[in-house]
Amino acid sequence: MFEQPSFTKSRAFTLLTSWYYHLNANSNGGITPPSSTTSSAPEKVILPLSQTQYDHWRRALAGAPAMLDLPTDRPRASHRSTDVSKMPIQFDEQLTLSLKKVATEYDMDLSMIVMAGWSAVLARLSTQDHIVIGYHSIGSGGLEDNQQADNCNIWPLRLDLSGDQNISQHLERVRKMASSSMDHQGLPLDSIAEIAGSPLFQVALRWNQAPLHSASLTQVELDLQFRELDNEVVGEMRFYSALFDPDTIERHIGYLRSMLQAIAADVDRPVMSVDILSQAEHGLILGKWNETEQVYPADLCVHHLFEQQVERTPQATALVFNGQSMTYAELNERANRLSHHLIELGVKPDRLVAICLERSFAMIVGILAVLKAGGAYVPLDPSYPVERLAYILEDAAPRIALVDAVGRTTLSEARQHLQYRKGILKFMSCRNLCLNGIRKD
Repeated sequence: MFEQPSFTKSRAFTLLTSWYYHLNANSNGGITPPSSTTSSAPEKVILPLSQTQYDHWRRALAGAPAMLDLPTDRPRASHRSTDVSKMPIQFDEQLTLSLKKVATEYDMDLSMIVMAGWSAVLARLSTQDHIVIGYHSIGSGGLEDNQQADNCNIWPLRLDLSGDQNISQHLERVRKMASSSMDHQGLPLDSIAEIAGSPLFQVALRWNQAPLHSASLTQVELDLQFRELDNEVVGEMRFYSALFDPDTIERHIGYLRSMLQAIAADVDRPVMSVDILSQAEHGLILGKWNETEQVYPADLCVHHLFEQQVERTPQATALVFNGQSMTYAELNERANRLSHHLIELGVKPDRLVAICLERSFAMIVGILAVLKAGGAYVPLDPSYPVERLAYILEDAAPRIALVDAVGRTTLSEARQHLQYRKGILKFMSCRNLCLNGIRKD
């Protein structure tokens, strides 16, 4: 995806000078260039350029996320191929002119506006509010010539999207961060990588075909290249096909277009509230994926459907809880056993049975058993206040309660609040009836 590292005389000189200052700064308290003046007036102490750059990048990248959690179509662990695919990008004249107008208002160039939009999209995709993007532009942002561009190559911009900021505030943050980074762009990227740790970023944005020359760029997964042509923004997104499908990249480009349209339309809008989904995606999420209606036999109850599943897959795992499991056959056998006891106790259609159990196998066994006996169950959560449980018991008036140890204690306290029918509630422990013979995984 990227060109091999190359050196010019200017770049080599910059590297050697940077290394020299870096190696001697700590021992000499900071080297300053020799002065050519013979004046006796006190000289202003100026830190060497390389040391101020090191300090800047150390502060700028302190605490930056080690990785952009960008969703991929295949695991990164399987990323072995270096095959690069390309997806064309084109933003029409109307959008481009609108974005240039915004750029003028915020004293930014067009490439920074695109970067602001792309960083907002990446924040949405990754659910992270600090995004690091490799940024480089030739012919904008104050780069004087291609020789200087080769020296600085590309630098990491850490963009902060935390808080409830609007688009205008986001643009201001991007402008300030880009301006500060441009003032310290002379330090080679490989040196910056030593400060912050590699990889510095996984996404790069290049304007006007800016070159990439660094051994620290092997981890870049998405490389956006843009330029302005005939009042349109055109370019391409390069990506590793081992990680991303073309459809995914096409959606990402659509998200970027939607975000840029929002920037052009209303800078007072909260940046994280911009709807970046296409109409097709809205239809997919709200329509197709939401079609959950199922047709069930009108003459069968839930426990009948369960029994049909028991016949189809008796040895399949039905329940898993706390390292234990129960098959459909085992669950059905225990529910049948408990239902027979309930029938002996007078449970029949229209009879209510309270179930006050902590989450466990016994809860499921109890529900199925009540249904199989023909009754209806009244769920009682042991964590409810005793006053609420007493009200439910008073209103529903169940004659039997399936309980565990916690449920028995809770309902005993709740019965003390009952005004009528005291003593008619019979407790029935589910544990011995339900849990014998359950195996551990």
